[in-house]
Amino acid sequence: YRRLIGAALGAALLLAGCAGAPPPPPPERLAPLPQVSRSPREVALERALGEFSGAPYVSGGTTPDGVDCSGLIQALYQRTGVRLPRTVADQYQAGTPVGREELRFGDVVFFNRYCQIRGRGPYLASILATVDEAEVCHNGIYLGGGRFMHASPRGVFITRLDAEVWRVSYRGARRYFPGGD
Repeated sequence: YRRLIGAALGAALLLAGCAGAPPPPPPERLAPLPQVSRSPREVALERALGEFSGAPYVSGGTTPDGVDCSGLIQALYQRTGVRLPRTVADQYQAGTPVGREELRFGDVVFFNRYCQIRGRGPYLASILATVDEAEVCHNGIYLGGGRFMHASPRGVFITRLDAEVWRVSYRGARRYFPGGD
């Protein structure tokens, strides 16, 4: 009888939220992108996205076995025949600037989240005001529908561009396909 009461009480607490915070929702997986006419480069990019979805984070990595944010972007574009620099800052300097309202599949979005402050560790956007607002140190690839794929310490996954942390740390976007490809 005591076990039954204990189990019922535990279930009630769990349902009421008193037994601890619920686990975070699983990262969004790469859902099929809308069927639209794609250039050969965009088709290659879409295929490459599938290779990297769920890959683990490895600092300096550039393969589906382990990748960091700028390594992901470089590797994805390499599979389309476009050569990009290795670092986030250099990738930001390359390409054509794109307004947030003009984003389309394949554009790269840049953020100041995860920046380092004079060797003191990662900067979390909007917590410290001493970071150069123009600094970029994280990026991801825009998928459309307000979603982007990126590599973070949690691995490669898809998230929403309008989530608070990405909204406040957003620094711009670049387009790398020449001639509107």
